[in-house]
Amino acid sequence: MGTRSADLGALKQRALLTVLLLNVARPVAVETLVKVLWPDRERVSARKNLQVQICRMRKALVNSGVQFRVRREGDAYRLDLDSDLVDYHRFGRLVAAGRAANSGGDHSRAKRLLFEAIGLWGGIPLADVRGDWGREKRSAMVANDLLRAYHALFEAQLRLSEHAEVLDRLVPLSEQHPLDETLARFRMLAMEGLGDRNGATAFYVRFRRLLFSEYGNPPALELERLYSRMLETPQADVRAAGPTPPAYDFPRVRGLFTGRVALLDRLDAFLDARTYAHPPAVVLHGMPAVGKTRLAVHWANEHGEHFAGGRVLLDMRGYGPDEPLTADNALSLLLERLGVPVDHIPIAAEHRSRALRRALAGGGVLLVLDNVRDAEQVRSLLDAAGEAFVLLTSRDRLPELVINEGAYAVAVPELPHAECVDLLKGMIGQDRAAQDRRGLDELVVLSGGLPLALKIIGQHVADRPLETLTELAGQFRAHRTLISGHEEAQSLDAVFSWSYQALAPDTARVFRAVGLHPGPRLHGDSAAALAGITPTWANRCLRLLARVHLLDHDIADRYRFHDLLHQYAAERAHEIDAPGERRQAVERLLTWYTETAMEVFTVLSPQSPRVPPLPASCVVVDRMIFSSDEAALEWCAIERENIVAVTRLAADSGFHEYAWRLPAALHEVSERSGYHDDMLACHEIALESAKATGDGEAEMGTRNNLGLLYLNVHRIDDAYRQFAVNLAMARRTCFEWCEAVSLNNIGIIHFERGDDRTALRYYRESLPIHRRLGLHEGEAYQFHRIGMALHRLGEFAEARASYVEALRIRLEIGHVRGQGATLTALAALHQELGEPEIGLEYCLQGLRAHRTTGDRVETCKAQCTRAAIEYDLGMLDEAREHAGQAAALAEELHELHTAVKSLHLTGHLLTALGDPEAAVAAWMRALDLCPSSEGLLRDTLREHLGLKID
Repeated sequence: MGTRSADLGALKQRALLTVLLLNVARPVAVETLVKVLWPDRERVSARKNLQVQICRMRKALVNSGVQFRVRREGDAYRLDLDSDLVDYHRFGRLVAAGRAANSGGDHSRAKRLLFEAIGLWGGIPLADVRGDWGREKRSAMVANDLLRAYHALFEAQLRLSEHAEVLDRLVPLSEQHPLDETLARFRMLAMEGLGDRNGATAFYVRFRRLLFSEYGNPPALELERLYSRMLETPQADVRAAGPTPPAYDFPRVRGLFTGRVALLDRLDAFLDARTYAHPPAVVLHGMPAVGKTRLAVHWANEHGEHFAGGRVLLDMRGYGPDEPLTADNALSLLLERLGVPVDHIPIAAEHRSRALRRALAGGGVLLVLDNVRDAEQVRSLLDAAGEAFVLLTSRDRLPELVINEGAYAVAVPELPHAECVDLLKGMIGQDRAAQDRRGLDELVVLSGGLPLALKIIGQHVADRPLETLTELAGQFRAHRTLISGHEEAQSLDAVFSWSYQALAPDTARVFRAVGLHPGPRLHGDSAAALAGITPTWANRCLRLLARVHLLDHDIADRYRFHDLLHQYAAERAHEIDAPGERRQAVERLLTWYTETAMEVFTVLSPQSPRVPPLPASCVVVDRMIFSSDEAALEWCAIERENIVAVTRLAADSGFHEYAWRLPAALHEVSERSGYHDDMLACHEIALESAKATGDGEAEMGTRNNLGLLYLNVHRIDDAYRQFAVNLAMARRTCFEWCEAVSLNNIGIIHFERGDDRTALRYYRESLPIHRRLGLHEGEAYQFHRIGMALHRLGEFAEARASYVEALRIRLEIGHVRGQGATLTALAALHQELGEPEIGLEYCLQGLRAHRTTGDRVETCKAQCTRAAIEYDLGMLDEAREHAGQAAALAEELHELHTAVKSLHLTGHLLTALGDPEAAVAAWMRALDLCPSSEGLLRDTLREHLGLKID
């Protein structure tokens, strides 16, 4: 690929790039960046300069030719580029691969990988990052990364009997880290391997004295045992024994093991005798096929030297085709594996417990109890384990052991995407992976992050060398190969079925029912609707399913499916439940969502015409009830993905009465929260369903909502087509309400296009229809829109009169959201009239109204207006803060016009505050965001920046 030199700029710019590279593909909080770059400066002033440095860094990266992306995520920045270009991240992957090779017994490969990794560690890490943060981070990187790499390298070299080579590197390293107990142990083993046991024991005495003087503690137990063994065992026997304790036929991880660094570190921490006075019991819990056993075996092999008494693994058969082991049988098998002759194993269970306790006396033994069914299966084993370290794996969290036995629960999640990629590359070969990166990513997504799925995929790919990865991904997607393997024991279908078959019948029925849910998240009430049971009973079943990892806990009181388990549950439903039962379950779910959406509508828009109720023939279920606007909006935010999926399910299943009502009831949610894309998708589906019902009013109402959503995403022509069709249909059918609404909406189209006179004409034509029909909110809205048009036309007195009339009606009918919008408009009007004090008071009242309703879109507009008024009043610091808040929220909501206005104002504020570089950065960002339709504003920004006007 070649190399290319690039000037990365001054120290601050290099430091910024360093911190972002250290956290590639992860957001770094602005507060952290400010603290690192300007540790001694006042935070507010330092934040002003950060965006300038970001802009300069972007230019430097562009000049370097590297493919990258820098983006803002909330109050943080994120740098995306190929992490293999960063030595630190390549170092980490090589170390992980080296450790995996060690565990697999391939010590020569481990040595080669670890040498390559350590060779990348040149110079001083984070050299451009000054201050306490940089010093602390460098120290942590050396302790947690470089030393661990050396530990793994020395382990590989000792297994290869390269004792002299180990000492050559280890002695100077241990002088830099004189209290590192792992280095001390390797030094003793290397000296022992060279026949210098006296030197090893003398070193131990010095090390023990130094450790005690520094910490007041003796060395860890395994180091003391190594010293004792050297004193007691004849030299020849010691050499024959080698550094590895007995493993009692303990399995090794076959094939590639990658990733899981955080989990391995977590398990490492349990070995710290200073923290855990007695060896703990640790429960690795996670969903089927997530790799719990492989993780436990890999970690046990990697730390075999910590368990001088040996390692034992026992499959408890908690989930699988065979009957689970009883505790009594487990005791016998453990004694046998620990070397107790069969004819010496006691017959009585209580005697076997005592025998196991004697066999484990003195500690130093690792018991891995794999595939545990429940706490009762292993409780007596834990009692008998005495001083052994016990590592359990289970699909259940085993909370009884955590609460009553002091066990520690460690969740094993799905592999993240990057680790899946590394694992699959290792199975199919780097060359083939590099030829089709898109196909590789698709295969990883299909695996769902499950190592077993990746193993099945990897074998399938390896068996088909002439097909591209993209072609194979298409085959997997089309034929669901992952869960229909020919060898039952190797298919995920078999793995999942073991958990499913262990469920009680009622819980199994709920599992199948929720498999019909089309979205990624489940609530107890929606599960109850699907299964036709009470929410209390549904929540009980969901908790049981989560305990055995057929579901995962999600945010709030919700649960989520793994994609492959979701598919498996749906397949069980189609295999076992009758078509009529499944259709009834889907209709109950649709009713629950539609009725709950109508409750949202009632809470958010009590003054607006109601969405027509469902036909009397529809099933009846309980809806959710909301105590406030905020509660209703929170439900909508959590259910966003589900609402789109449920709307599509309704249309695809022929339930068209639901498919148009559900989005119609939630239209205002997009107006308040900015979820335009989701609601747009729903309404496009809804329009086809409304037409399918033959209900003209439903079709016109849906077209109206769809047109407004097109407006929100600046698809002006698409919006106009919907409104024009609506107006013609309304006049043809004498549907006056729709006629009034269509006239108003066509007025909005003309207003957006800058034709204020034509807009005003349509608004005034719509107003008397609203008034005649007694639609007070519609009447108020027309006065508000008339005020907007008059305001832009410079007819300020008439504009104010229209706004005041709109506010009067909205106060009278209690429409708080509408009050906020009109108060903000009055604020902007009074600012333009040269009355900023009056404008500020109106604006603050408007913001209070927006906080009450939770309307984020109107909040960011009001904050922008507030900042402009404060600028006029000379309140520069306050204006800068509020303009920044408005810009950030507007970008988050994709309200580009407000974002550009706020950033434009921010540039002027920064200029006034004496920070022209930051002002330029603000204007550049505004120009990046400014829509092409805003020609005048774009020209203004380009003029500020000294750029040629298009």
